[in-house]
Amino acid sequence: MLNILLPSLPYERAIDPMWQDEMETAQRQGYNVCLFDAEQEKIYRQPNAQWPTLYRGWMLTAKEYEKLERLTPLLVPAAMYLTSHQAPGWYAAIAEFTPRSQFVKAGAAREAIATLLSRDGRCFVKGLSKSFGDDSIIHSVEEFDSLLSKHTVATGEELFLREAVELSNQAERRFFVVQGKAFGVDGSEFPEELAPSLVALQSRWFYTVDVAFQADGKPTIIEVGDGQVSDIKEWSVSELYKTAIARLTDINSSI
Repeated sequence: MLNILLPSLPYERAIDPMWQDEMETAQRQGYNVCLFDAEQEKIYRQPNAQWPTLYRGWMLTAKEYEKLERLTPLLVPAAMYLTSHQAPGWYAAIAEFTPRSQFVKAGAAREAIATLLSRDGRCFVKGLSKSFGDDSIIHSVEEFDSLLSKHTVATGEELFLREAVELSNQAERRFFVVQGKAFGVDGSEFPEELAPSLVALQSRWFYTVDVAFQADGKPTIIEVGDGQVSDIKEWSVSELYKTAIARLTDINSSI
């Protein structure tokens, strides 16, 4: 079995309402639910020491995750968390299955931005773990300068620059992957053309893969993320626990 660690309200021994449904689902299925107050770096309802702990909550920086790991043994070690949560941890492994990209310091990115814009008239700019929302789609160097100012991006901050890809109107799909087995909502299958990417990422225990479809129908990987801090998107909490988290539990029980 697993401990499920969910966010509490700051300075309160109460679940963050955004995670209420997940807490109730986990409790119904027999998991030991604990709460993590990130502001105080404190865990309420201490985890069962005989079980590893699966964090499900808001994104954590590398330092924040390492601090959490010192509070309780985590199923996903800090180093593994970063290989899914931050683009440098996964991009090289699956570069052939995702839009061409590069990592550049913000203060030295204007030339790279200009080159990308000369090819397609636009490009996508994001941080190592999340985008800048609608501002991430850049059509000019001036828009890039505006992004840096609006989001107070430091010149030394590393950015993930991605070539623009023409996508179809087909909805993007999020797959939760547990040690190489991908789960799609309502049992949807992971695209066969992208199956080698799961092999390339197999050292990761619990992560997400967002798949979109190009204008010609070819599937492409848009993003990889850590499964603990990934939003469920089109999933229901119940289905997530019946599939991916159930598999995590089974694997842990067999060790």
